[in-house]
Amino acid sequence: MSASPISFVEQGLGAHTSSVAFVFNLECQPVYGESIVELHSPQLNNACHDTLKWYSATGSGPDGVDPSHGTGESFDVMLDDDGNAEAVVWGGPSCGATSALVEASPGTSAVTVVHIKPPTDTPPGLTIWPAKQIEDSTTSSVATIFYAEYPSRFAESRVEFSDAQLYDRCAGGITWVGADGQVLAHGKSVVTTLDDNGNAFVVALAGPSCASGSTLGTADLVGPPYTTYASRFWVLSPRVTADS
Repeated sequence: MSASPISFVEQGLGAHTSSVAFVFNLECQPVYGESIVELHSPQLNNACHDTLKWYSATGSGPDGVDPSHGTGESFDVMLDDDGNAEAVVWGGPSCGATSALVEASPGTSAVTVVHIKPPTDTPPGLTIWPAKQIEDSTTSSVATIFYAEYPSRFAESRVEFSDAQLYDRCAGGITWVGADGQVLAHGKSVVTTLDDNGNAFVVALAGPSCASGSTLGTADLVGPPYTTYASRFWVLSPRVTADS
């Protein structure tokens, strides 16, 4: 199991201050295909004051209406026929800077550690986490984080995240989710606000029915000087990734 990013600088304004997000990728042997795996992190849940919200296109949560969503320290996902699954977790507001262990079990037990960093100025640019994502073989969906970092003089400015190519590649389009785990928009782009350090993030839930290939994500200041940052993202076709 891997986490992307490994370290996340808290972001947010007002009611959304000190928020974080992580994408987890589980890579198991195909023999475990269609098994239920529990992601479990009481440390992360405690650091974020019991605010964790989960999503997976192959989720198996307790919600009978929409099992792709869940809350709390644990969340169930179903591995696809290649033995893979991905899940997103949001935490905040008011997450504390810490390191937290995340465990996936049973069937195959795996652990990873994620780190929450306090708010700070960071080098300018757009980072997409992960930059490459294997679509699940069940829904052909992917999930990734767009994190924009501008100089702090642009604090509280509006910023537009966009990936028209990813939108066109996925029959189900893109659902953009904000720092509080709430849906902000459906479509090619979304607008949100930089925090006091000049940072902002959104999560792109793309799919179902995505086609593999490269896309170009961007972050644009809505006002002067209209600075644009760009970064590549790759949708990869389903495949077995676990070592035999």
